[in-house]
Amino acid sequence: MFTGSLADPRGNIGQEITYAGDAGFDYVEISLEGPNSTLEKLNPGAASLKTLKDELGLFYTCHTPWGWNIGNPYPKIREATVQQVLDVIEFAEAVEAKLVTVHMHTRFGLFDRRELIRNMASSLTILCDRAEKSGMAITVENVDQTPDDFKKLFELEPRAKFHLDIGHANISCAGGNNIVAFIETFKDRLYHLHAHDNKGGHNVEADLHLALGMGNIDWPRVVRALKAAGYNRTVTFEVFTHNRQYLEISKDLFKDLWDNV
Repeated sequence: MFTGSLADPRGNIGQEITYAGDAGFDYVEISLEGPNSTLEKLNPGAASLKTLKDELGLFYTCHTPWGWNIGNPYPKIREATVQQVLDVIEFAEAVEAKLVTVHMHTRFGLFDRRELIRNMASSLTILCDRAEKSGMAITVENVDQTPDDFKKLFELEPRAKFHLDIGHANISCAGGNNIVAFIETFKDRLYHLHAHDNKGGHNVEADLHLALGMGNIDWPRVVRALKAAGYNRTVTFEVFTHNRQYLEISKDLFKDLWDNV
């Protein structure tokens, strides 16, 4: 199991990566978004970022902005979004990242969610075709979906991998059942994790990205389910705080659970 930190796109990317190395993380997740980590700003320095990770003994994953919807029902906007993700894949190759994450969106005005899933699957086919050239994985992160939504998606494009955001899966569910259902249903496709806490809820404001233990997620139960599923890949601690101690405590808590539950 490899632990990672999400580089704050408001900060200096070099400082974010150096911090991760100093704090004992195994990798850095680069989120290609503003204000300071857009493709336009990071692409010219891709070679330097590759050198920096090598010097620090780290590796990278890449994360596209939440608002990029590759299932957008308007074809020209969807095509432009897919092209943006293709550009991220090219950047990811340049820095030798292991994977690129996109998000699943199943709400868009009056459009049927089944149409959005079909659109997303068609886009994923283009992305998986491109990523296969360098052996990179395309992972799909849950936002507010159920396991059934992802079953439909993966039936249409089986090459895509599952990225479980544990905090997102906790919103609008009772007792962590949704989290465990995702793990058990997609244990053979589970490729990447985001770990952060919240107190449940029913809307985007509930997505608090707290340090582990500050919400109501049953982390021992989550870790037991992951271990039972044979998971042993990457987990990014997506804790949004100015005090990095909360991020480091979250990592240490998770690792302690991993070793002892």
